[in-house]
Amino acid sequence: MTVFLSLFLCFASCVQAQQPIQPDFYEGLRSKAALQNGADENAAVEFFQNALLSSNVHIRQAAAEELAIMMFEGRDFPGPVLERIRREAAGSWADAFNALGNAPSKEKALELLLGLGIPNEAALYTLRECKKHDPAFFSETENAAIDAHFAASRSRFSEALIFFRIVLRNEQAGSREEDSQSALPEIFLQYPGLINDLGRTFQYAVSGNEGIDLFRQWEKSLAGEHEAAADLRFRLFFFAARIARQRGQIDQGISLFEQALPFAPDSGQADACMWYILDSSLSRGSGVFIRQLEQFVPQWHDAAYFDDVLDKLSRELVHDRDWEKIIRVFSFIRNQNGAVSKAKYAWIIGRAIEEGYLSGGEMRQAAEAVNVAAVSASDFMRIAYNTGTSSFYYRLLSADALGIAPDESFLNLPKAAAGTGGRPSAALEFLLGFFSNNAADFAMRYITPLEKELSAEELRTLAGALADAGMYQESMRLVSAYTKREGYTLDRRDMELLYPLPFTELVEQYAVETSIDPALLYGLIRTESAFQSGIISRAGAVGLTQLLPSTAEEMADRIRRSGGPNYLQTENGRTVLDLQDPAMNIHIGAFYLNYLMERFENTLLALLAYNGGMNRVRRWRAASTLPADLFLETVEFQETREYGRRVMAAAAVYRELYYPPEN
Repeated sequence: MTVFLSLFLCFASCVQAQQPIQPDFYEGLRSKAALQNGADENAAVEFFQNALLSSNVHIRQAAAEELAIMMFEGRDFPGPVLERIRREAAGSWADAFNALGNAPSKEKALELLLGLGIPNEAALYTLRECKKHDPAFFSETENAAIDAHFAASRSRFSEALIFFRIVLRNEQAGSREEDSQSALPEIFLQYPGLINDLGRTFQYAVSGNEGIDLFRQWEKSLAGEHEAAADLRFRLFFFAARIARQRGQIDQGISLFEQALPFAPDSGQADACMWYILDSSLSRGSGVFIRQLEQFVPQWHDAAYFDDVLDKLSRELVHDRDWEKIIRVFSFIRNQNGAVSKAKYAWIIGRAIEEGYLSGGEMRQAAEAVNVAAVSASDFMRIAYNTGTSSFYYRLLSADALGIAPDESFLNLPKAAAGTGGRPSAALEFLLGFFSNNAADFAMRYITPLEKELSAEELRTLAGALADAGMYQESMRLVSAYTKREGYTLDRRDMELLYPLPFTELVEQYAVETSIDPALLYGLIRTESAFQSGIISRAGAVGLTQLLPSTAEEMADRIRRSGGPNYLQTENGRTVLDLQDPAMNIHIGAFYLNYLMERFENTLLALLAYNGGMNRVRRWRAASTLPADLFLETVEFQETREYGRRVMAAAAVYRELYYPPEN
């Protein structure tokens, strides 16, 4: 058992004795995984059947699901076992058994089949059993709608369009009156999610403006039913707008998103409409965007939702040195909760003041934005710093500009609070069982659906167990989720989980050998791979430091020629590097980063070159006279801009947590 888990359970036992959780379910998962290697399926079945008798409700439900999946795959069970599976089933499997009952219910079956996102085994089992009961159980229209939903859910949009055309043809044929043929078909009224499926199908399949025309026609038929049909009208406007945007019809798309906005059913959908309007407005020039921004800022619900479009705008404005518009945008967003954009714009203005870029009129405008008579760079740097730890990069830069020592308050974290003790909840007990029963690889499938049921303290326990199991990416994702809960305060233990220290010996060894700050190397590895040594990107980059094989071969050859180890091996006339080997990957990655730092003589530019390519960064840099930190804000690729910020911020966190400067 891991150290973190042992401490947790030891503390819990002080309040109430804890009996070890029975291993049957976890043994069943391991046995099932071994079936690919010729293991006997009966062993897995026996383990899962035993788990149906567990005292833990979550284990019983999970075992019932596994046995139900075996039923879908063709396994037969005796009546008593089948009854137990039906009784313990939860979620979509409970819905499936409810729909089938003693005789299938079409209403309940369609609700399951057309209501899920990506159809799972429970939906497919329901469909099969309904058709087994009666091959004509569903009408031609219902069958076509089911097939269309399944295809769209799997992003097979050309296939989905074929089935949707059957639905539309049949629904129109069934409408005798001419006016009713322009109305929203009944099946879409009953299952509004089909509108989303059809909208995405029209958006991504080859269909011209057919979807826009059809959705606008349907919306007009609902216009007299404002309250009752608000959700339907929103879907029709929203997806017509997305289709128009996909077709390059920007002005029409903006107009349709604006018409959708008043019907948005919740704050998330309202923000989505405003985001699309703003993002589309960027192509119409910064002036149009800023006019839209001024209108929408008071209506925002989640200001962080708009950070990416504000980043695109700031890139354009800094590139053009349009400080007047940057100050205007800052004045709009200053009182919003979104810390990242506020910190970014405040810091940019502060740096522009430091560099003497602002005119007299712009200085007066900046003073008005922060309500001071005579403005200075520190006024804006202080705002950027005080946005807190949601923007480590700009907090780091502003702390440096203000002369605030990192060890004083860069992170300003409280110590970890003591646990509340007590017996773990049934859900936590079930999930911790994966780690104490050598089944950690299966845990995330079960953690994700239960996250909302668990407290932040329980999720932190799970994050620690994931980290101890070497599942750092999953651990960091979990910490990121619970620390965003309203009212939660980050502490040092959270940061240690978000910024873990695997491969310490290798990182520190090769950092010293290549003259790289170990905190910087950790920041790079965390950003590149989240410590997954076997990861391969879509571009073909491999391993912890995400090296392209061609770059790795060149650097490996330089290492060999400089007297280091020879990583280059030849097999069948081809050069082979095992870039999934942590030691080799970290060594070559550190060497490459140092190689770039020697050529650019600037850490930030070296990082940009690591991500965006050396020649490209040289070309960008040659076209700009801005200082390197402001130059970053103008980099053409958003991924590269964000990469530079993320690595620098992560390095600062690692430095404060683990590598503070010696006094």
